[in-house]
Amino acid sequence: MNYDHHYHAGNSADCIKHLALSLTLHILIRKDTPLAYIDTHAGAGRYVLGKEGEHLQGISRLWADRRNLPQAGTWLKVVGHENADGLLRHYPGSPALAAALLRPGDRMVLCERQPEVAACLRKTLGKRPHTSILAEDGYHALFGQIPPPEKRGLVLIDPPFERHDEWKRLADSLIRAYARWPQGVYLIWYPVKIRGTITRLWQALRERLPAFVYESLQMPEEGREQLFGSGLILVNPPWGLREALAAALTELGPRLASPQSGGSWSLRCHGWTAQHKD
Repeated sequence: MNYDHHYHAGNSADCIKHLALSLTLHILIRKDTPLAYIDTHAGAGRYVLGKEGEHLQGISRLWADRRNLPQAGTWLKVVGHENADGLLRHYPGSPALAAALLRPGDRMVLCERQPEVAACLRKTLGKRPHTSILAEDGYHALFGQIPPPEKRGLVLIDPPFERHDEWKRLADSLIRAYARWPQGVYLIWYPVKIRGTITRLWQALRERLPAFVYESLQMPEEGREQLFGSGLILVNPPWGLREALAAALTELGPRLASPQSGGSWSLRCHGWTAQHKD
């Protein structure tokens, strides 16, 4: 695997993804009943930010102005706790972010197939109660966890998109998961890069499950080989999430826009109800 979690940590994609994760969990924990959180591609949990890395185009652009970003406050407060002296040197990945927001009795299942990364994850969060860390393929492990005994929960699917069949695996796994646990909340991140691939993913999902999609673009969508932004697929978003996420993405969009685009950015929204084919 070529994906380097430490180099990519805190980039613009992480900012969009973790913003959405924090808003989703913040709403879900308002109910008193227990919650299950399942992360299929968890990573190491926490990261040290160096002088170089993609965080320079992500969280580092937001850090100095963080107090003027109220819509992103839940997420940035957790990042702030990781950097109590005010200097941005550490970044919480999705497991650490979820652990900071979930209640002590809420259960976490964190999947990371790379042994060395899973070992780091155990050092970071292995002592948290009600937490399972599985050194397994997240797609396979997911089906041993749903439906959870808590009946309520969130599944985060955030693959590295390096395998040639990743998009198909994502679509097939999400469709199967929804069929097994249609009450679950699902949050999926994908790169906005090749529109034809995204269109095929949407079409596959459109036939089997209802969803809402946000795409936050950091530059105009041109060419075929450049990453333009981040896509988020929401299945069963809790009440109020769509509006909160739109407001927060609008707040972050101008600050994460690529300088080479002249500050151009856009937010696109799509949604559909399932059109089942038998």
